[in-house]
Amino acid sequence: MKIKNMGSLKSMVRRQQVKCKTHLERLCRIGANRPGAQSGKELIRTLAGKTVQAADSLFHLAGMAGVMVGEGLQKTFGRTASHLAQQGHSVLGRLEEARTQYLLSARKEKRSRVPACAFLATATIMLFSATYFGIGVEVWLDGQSLGFVSSKEDMEKIIDKVEERTGGYLGHPYTLSADLTYSLGYMQPDRLLDETEAEEALFAQVEEVSTQYVLSVDGQVIGVNPSKTALELLKQRMLSAQVGQDENAQAEFVQDVTIEQMTVPTSAVDSIDEIELALSGEKSGTKVYSVQQGDTLSQIAENYGMTLEQVQGLNPHIDPARIHVGEEITLQNSEPLLSVKKTTTVEYTQEIAYESEVQYSDELYENESKIVTEGQNGVAQVAANVVSIDGVEQERTIQSWEVVQQPQNEVKVVGTKEKPTTSSKGYFIQPFRGILTSPYGYRSRGFHTGVDWAGTKGSPVVAADGGTVIQAGWNGGYGYCVIIDHGNGLQTLYAHNSALLVRVGEKVAQGQQIAKLGSTGNSTGPHCHWEVRVNGSPVNPMPYLS
Repeated sequence: MKIKNMGSLKSMVRRQQVKCKTHLERLCRIGANRPGAQSGKELIRTLAGKTVQAADSLFHLAGMAGVMVGEGLQKTFGRTASHLAQQGHSVLGRLEEARTQYLLSARKEKRSRVPACAFLATATIMLFSATYFGIGVEVWLDGQSLGFVSSKEDMEKIIDKVEERTGGYLGHPYTLSADLTYSLGYMQPDRLLDETEAEEALFAQVEEVSTQYVLSVDGQVIGVNPSKTALELLKQRMLSAQVGQDENAQAEFVQDVTIEQMTVPTSAVDSIDEIELALSGEKSGTKVYSVQQGDTLSQIAENYGMTLEQVQGLNPHIDPARIHVGEEITLQNSEPLLSVKKTTTVEYTQEIAYESEVQYSDELYENESKIVTEGQNGVAQVAANVVSIDGVEQERTIQSWEVVQQPQNEVKVVGTKEKPTTSSKGYFIQPFRGILTSPYGYRSRGFHTGVDWAGTKGSPVVAADGGTVIQAGWNGGYGYCVIIDHGNGLQTLYAHNSALLVRVGEKVAQGQQIAKLGSTGNSTGPHCHWEVRVNGSPVNPMPYLS
């Protein structure tokens, strides 16, 4: 039996329904059409005949429905459904043949109608149940049944979801490769396919993605590894490296370090060594620099390991030739990807600085002082909390302070007595206002131990500061020479004079004339040769001039 189209099928089913209804109505009107004296035997015979006709109608209905379902499944499932449809046609043919044989034999033995009717009805119900109410698609994965679906398209929708889900993790389209097979069978309510379980079972077949543990720093993925324990141990090892042997120390990461279980591409998995190397690296950032006096943009760039073009790229609004003090410039800056903050308690001794106490005395001149009691630092025992980041101290908070040794203050006596006119004032004035012709230091004739000022012969030469004359007379190459002692190891020398106006032991005041300019001794013209000696050795006199 072959159904050409759905319209003809519906017409045939409708005709069979009408025939069945007519048979049943006639059966119900049996008593009205026959005489009341009809025997019970005839009534039974009549009921049996009508039952056969009704069963015959049901047979045709079941056969057509079975063919319809079988051919519909054939379009969906191909060879498997085609084979089942052929079996349905074969069974239908055999039942048709059996019905024909029954009809032929029924004329000979009418008494056998009731058993034959029962057989025919049973066969019809079995065929109808098998071809209409119980057929479904069973889905198999790696030889294990996932359950029944109404059509293969239902399973393909689940496959599409798995492929889309996988492609989202991989970042590109993905085609699932799995050992999926289908078969037709009787559907059982307790074996219907669960879509969620089927999706997870298929997703478990995807080797390109997997569930791993992801280590992130401030939300940035650093590494992926299958072992959460190994990642936790890596974190602990990096913290312990900062703590060292300090039992009082506590360490924590400055950044937010997380370990989360996530589905990621399998190719993204890293070794613990690779993750540790990444965590030990640096990240690029920026910092703001405030221009200081004397800065140039090129010098700032060089100090921070940048080119002038890179600095200009970060600061397009700045004119390189016109930066000013206080102007803020953005610069590249590298900093550790992961920093460790260490907090510890330290105990140590610390010096307590002594203070100076000043006392005044009229026994000393105004510019004189002396220490009568030496100062001595004290000692304190200190306990403090120290916070450091990557080994650089950031904060120190004193928890306790115990003085072990009190400091001893320094006592200094300062003179108040007015200085005599001839006493030293502590600074020098220029002894002769002439032209500087030769400075202190090396020259063509050797090392020059003083400075020379040239002028007119007989001009006044004065004492650079108050003091006592310790030499006044001829002194070889210096010619007529005067040396004054100013105390505290300082002496001044005045050479090549034409005449001397002081004698040894005499007290002189600052600015007092002591000689006349000349050119005696080793000299090429009138000039004043002036030296400053510290503890007997000549030094550069220019820094001593007021």
